[in-house]
Formats: sequence, C-alpha cells, structure tokens
Amino acid sequence: MTSAGLPSQASGAPGHAQPRGTSQEIALLLEEYRTLREEIIHRVAGRMQMIGFAGIISALLVVSDKLNFGAPAFYVAILVLVVALLWLRGINRAIQRIGRHLRKIEERVNALAAQGYGSTDAVLTWETLAQEGRMRVRGVPGLVGRFGGWYLRVGG
Repeated sequence: MTSAGLPSQASGAPGHAQPRGTSQEIALLLEEYRTLREEIIHRVAGRMQMIGFAGIISALLVVSDKLNFGAPAFYVAILVLVVALLWLRGINRAIQRIGRHLRKIEERVNALAAQGYGSTDAVLTWETLAQEGRMRVRGVPGLVGRFGGWYLRVGG
C-alpha cells in the first residue's frame, strides 16, 4: 500500500510497474473527474461571492456621495468594479482550463470503457456537451462570454 492508501504498483523488480486494469484506471480517472468538478463548484461559489461583495461595495460608495462625479468615492466604486471584473475573468478562465482537462478525462474514460467493456456509447459526456453548448452562443452574448472568460473560442 502507498501512503495514499492505494495498492502499490511496484512488482518485485525495482522500476517496473504492473499493468493497470481497465476498471482500476477508470476508477482513478473518475476520482480525478469528481475532484475537479468539486473544484469548479468551489470556484463558482467564490465567483458569486465576489460579484455580491463588489456590487455592494460599489453601491454603498456611489450612494454615499449622491452620485457626485467629483467625489473620490465614485471613482473608487468604479475601480472596485473593474478589479472585480478582471478577477472574475481570471476565475472564469481557470474554470475553462479545468473544463478542458475534464474533457480529456472524459475522452480517456470513454476510450477505456469501449476497450474494456465493449461500450459503444460514451460513458461521460457532461463537460463535452456543456462546452459544445457554450460554443454555439453567437452575437453579443458570445462576445461578452469570450471576453468574460466564460468560454474560450480558440483551443477551448
């Protein structure tokens, strides 16, 4: 057993690994898939909190000076919104990077399932279908989505 509680892959000879079973490899890939999906959920929750905080802070700053464009609070409110939008864009792009990795895991699991179990249907499809849906968005919403990092057109 390894320190992570997984069976040791080493055979009697040092440096040689035993071949993995299809079921075992699928189980490991599914665990990584689950963990990455949880990471996305946490990032989305953090994103929503940032939207709320930035909105509240900006609203309070703007209201405190009765929309006086000469007051510093108005410009601080705008700065808070700009920083929040840039931060959100970074979070969205990080979520897309995770999604790209999840799609690779889906491909691998689907290939292993076809190889090991003779499955002709894809076993995992969520992330691939979600990305296909994002890629179908056109016009202004598509431009806003690409600028905001909600989906990446190139290499997505």
